[in-house]
Order: sequence, then C-alpha cells, then structure tokens
Amino acid sequence: MDILRRLFGVGPGQLPPTLDGYQAPPGALATGWSCDDPECEGAGYFPDPRPSIPRRCDLCGSGTHPRHAWPWQHDERRAELDALLERAEEEGDKYLAPMVRLHLMCWTFEDHLMRRDRATALAFLTEADARLRGEMKEDRFLTEGSFRHLLVLGALRSGDPDIALTALDPWVTLAHTQAPGYGTDLAQDNAARTNYRSLVSSCLVWLDDPRTATHRARPTVTSWALTTARAPHVRDYLTADHLTRLPQLT
Repeated sequence: MDILRRLFGVGPGQLPPTLDGYQAPPGALATGWSCDDPECEGAGYFPDPRPSIPRRCDLCGSGTHPRHAWPWQHDERRAELDALLERAEEEGDKYLAPMVRLHLMCWTFEDHLMRRDRATALAFLTEADARLRGEMKEDRFLTEGSFRHLLVLGALRSGDPDIALTALDPWVTLAHTQAPGYGTDLAQDNAARTNYRSLVSSCLVWLDDPRTATHRARPTVTSWALTTARAPHVRDYLTADHLTRLPQLT
C-alpha cells in the first residue's frame, strides 16, 4: 500500500488508494476505513463523511484504506469488481466469475445514469432484463432478484425514479406469472424466496424515495408491493422489515 501511495502521489489532504488501487480525487470523502491486513477485522465508521482516515489500524498497526462516500463509492466499487473478476478468471472460478459479471452489468447501468446518458441506460436496461431472464433459464438457483434490486437502487441513487419504475415493471410480471425463478415452494427454493423478497424490498425502496411522494405511479407500485407480499406462497416468507412497512401502505 505504501508503494501505491508513492506511485499515485497522494497529497496530505487526499485519501489514500483502496486495496484494489482506486485513487479518489482531491476533495473526496470517506464514510469509514478498513485495515489493509486481510486477516485483521479492524475498521471504523464515521457519523458524517470526512476527508481523512486514520493512518494506522488501531487493532494491529497496519496501514488503512478508505471506504468512500457517494459518489466516489461508485468508482471504488468498479475497481473492486474488476479485481474480483481478474482473480476469479485466473483461478478458473466458474461460480464467482459469472456473479461478478452480473454485478458489473448493474454497475454499468448506473454509470450510464450518473453520466446523464438516459437513452443508453434505457437500452442497457432492456438488455439486462433479457440477460437475467436467460440466466434464470440456465440456472434455476440464480437469485436474479438481487441484481434487479441493484438496478432499481442504481436508478434511484442517480435521481431517476421513472427509470427505476421501468426496471420494476417487467420484474413484477415475472413474479406474478411465476416465471422461472419465481416458483411457489419457497420453503425449499431459496432462489424464489430471495427473488420475491427482493421485489417487495425494491417496491418499498421506490415508495420511500422522497421524489415519488406525489408520483403518478405511486398507487401502482403500492399495489405491486401488496399483491406480491400477500400471495399465499410469499406471505409466510417476508422479512421483519417487510412486516413493519407493508401495513403502513394500507
């Protein structure tokens, strides 16, 4: 890490690079830090983002790296995913590599939105939907709902609840028509359980966004959340957060 700091020429008021080599620009803020030693669990979190982190881990004395605040967290995540994919491909990990590629797909969608390239983001979202449908047909254990949830979150983080709605719409159809990945035996099917839960969570996240308070589609998304959650095969497998939030919608 010290070598990286020298290579990147980190100044006194600049956060150090992450373990995967991401160097945030001057003025970037951190929400916390982690120890450089992978065997140490040292970490710290700040009540408010700040421009510096401790130089040494208070548990083992090793160097530290930042956990960036938004939006620098976006590029930190890309460096992390690139490093993960490189390692997975080098090691021939046939499970991890496809998962990382799907995470990169979600990252790329959000990147288009952050760059205000809405047209490309919409086209990419259509491709992502088709890709996830195909992946589910190939692997019934894939929790595709986790990735669709990331697409919704990415659209909301980028300030576009309408595109988040576009991500939700075909997902609701998949769930309500019990497409591949959305079976009814949730006691035995972890993928279906996760996919349904992710859909309910995504609807709630959309409804909780301040920009949707007077949105024309609010009644529709409320109905999607309640209809999905009240389905006989889903209602007994909701999370504690769902059980708290859903009654507030009625």
